[in-house]
Amino acid sequence: MKTFFKVITLATAMGTISAANAAEAQKIGVVFPSKVMQESPQRERIIKKLEAEFKGRYEKLQSLEKEIKTLQTKIQKDGELLGKSEVTKLQRELEVKVSEYKLSRKAFEEDQRRRQGEEQQKSLAVVRDVISTIAKEGQYDIILNGEQIVFSKPALDISDKVIQEISTK
Repeated sequence: MKTFFKVITLATAMGTISAANAAEAQKIGVVFPSKVMQESPQRERIIKKLEAEFKGRYEKLQSLEKEIKTLQTKIQKDGELLGKSEVTKLQRELEVKVSEYKLSRKAFEEDQRRRQGEEQQKSLAVVRDVISTIAKEGQYDIILNGEQIVFSKPALDISDKVIQEISTK
């Protein structure tokens, strides 16, 4: 029985020493995806691309908004001078414009959100590829998402390397 406990104690001690040595030998990196996405030059390109893509629709919405304000002002200022049928006609026209504006705005926002998501997915794919490349070249054993860990040494942060590498693409 004494021999059994000696063997178990020795095996546990050797296992602990092996695990400690293995942990020291691993190369670990940490990446902060929000920092990478915020500071990457791709972000500006995506913003400009989407602005150009939605510029016409945005201007159309602004124009419709001005028409609505003009009709509201006309109804308020000239409502007493105009006949009841004319006021009713203007109010119906206003309701149609407001309804059209709401539908157009909702479609615009949904399309814009969808396109932003698509572009963000493309960017994330590039970021993942760059992180994989850096991991292989730097012989990292593991790269962690810095936003999901409680603490890491600043020396482990490779976000700036990722941003620098993305800048070349």
